[in-house]
Amino acid sequence: MKKKKVLCIEEGFFSGRELLQGIIDTATDAIIAIDDQHRIILFNQAAEYIFGYKAEEILGKDLDLILPPHLHGKHRKYIQEFIETGVSKVIGKVMEGTACRRNGELFPVRISRSATHCGDTWIFTAIMRDISSQKKMEQRFLENEKLAAVGLAVSRIVHEIKNPLVAIGGFVHSLYQKEEDPSKKKKLELVLREVQRLEKLLTDISQFGKPLKLELKKVDIVELCQEALDVYRPRLEEAGIKIIFKAPEAPIYLEVDEERLKEVLFNIMQNALEAMPEGGTLEFEIRPEEGQVNLIIRDTGPGIPEHVLKQLFTPFFTTKKKGTGLGLSISRKIVEAHGGHIIGQNYEKGAEFIVVLPRN
Repeated sequence: MKKKKVLCIEEGFFSGRELLQGIIDTATDAIIAIDDQHRIILFNQAAEYIFGYKAEEILGKDLDLILPPHLHGKHRKYIQEFIETGVSKVIGKVMEGTACRRNGELFPVRISRSATHCGDTWIFTAIMRDISSQKKMEQRFLENEKLAAVGLAVSRIVHEIKNPLVAIGGFVHSLYQKEEDPSKKKKLELVLREVQRLEKLLTDISQFGKPLKLELKKVDIVELCQEALDVYRPRLEEAGIKIIFKAPEAPIYLEVDEERLKEVLFNIMQNALEAMPEGGTLEFEIRPEEGQVNLIIRDTGPGIPEHVLKQLFTPFFTTKKKGTGLGLSISRKIVEAHGGHIIGQNYEKGAEFIVVLPRN
C-alpha cells in the first residue's frame, strides 16, 4: 500500500525556514533550545521578554544562566545521562518548575521539553510559560476560601460570646459605681478594662467576618490622605516623629469609600507609630502612575522581621501584646474591595506599606 504524503507546509506559499521563524518569533511562550554542550542556540522574543535578556546577549551561553542556583551543574548532568541512555523522566511531559530572570528573581514556569537528534548532535528544546500571575491568583483564591471559613466560624463565636459579655460588663460597672473600697474598686476597674478590650476584639472580628459594603463617591485622594494624616499628626509629633508629606499639587479624583480608606491609613500609621517609640521619620507619599495611584507610608523603625513578613496579613497573627491581629487583614480586605492591593515590605531605612488603588 502506497503511503500518503503529508505536507506540513503548503508548497510554494512560504519557505519552511521563513514560516518556522515567524512562528517562533510570534509565540507567546518562551522557546529555548540548547545543544548537547548545554549552550543556548535558540532564544525567541517571548523568552527575551520573560527573562530580560536579549537574544544576542545569551546565545552561545550556558543554560545555567537562566536556571535557579540549585540546578546549576545538575541539568547538564541530566542531559548527558539522556544522551548516554536515551531515557528521561521529563522529556515529552508538561511539568512545573522554577526559572531565573536576569535580575535574579526566581519565578514559576510551566515547561514542556523535547529532544531531537540532528546529524551528530542532540538538540533539546523547552517551551516555557511564566505562571507567576496564575500562582498568585491560586494563592489568593485559597486565602479567600480560608477567610470565608474563618468568617463563618467567627460570626457564630461572636453571637455566642457577645451577649454574656455585655451582661458581665454591665454587672461589673454597677458594682464599680457602688464600691467604696479603693482596693476593690481598682480590681473592678481592671475587670472593666478587660471586658472593654474583649468587646473591641469582638467588634473587630465581627467586622472582619462580614462582607464589605462600600459607599463609593468621587473624592480628591490628596485631600483625603492629608485629612487622615492631620488626625494622626498630634500623636506622631508627641512621640518625636518627624512627618514628611509628598503629594502632587493637582487633585487626584478616585471613586472610593472615604471612611474605609481612612481606616486603612490609620492602621498603617498606628503601626509606624508603634515601630518608632524613640522617634524617627514618617514619610507619606502619593505617587500617581499610569492606571493607578500608590499611597506609600514609610517609617524609620527597625523594619519587619522575615518571619513576620510572611504572615503580615494573616488574620489573628500579631506580635503585639494587646493586638488582635486583624488590623492589617481588614485593611487588605478594604483595599481589595476597591480593586487594589496592599504591599508590606522593608526598605533600606525601615518598613513601608504601599496601598495601590486603580484609577478606574
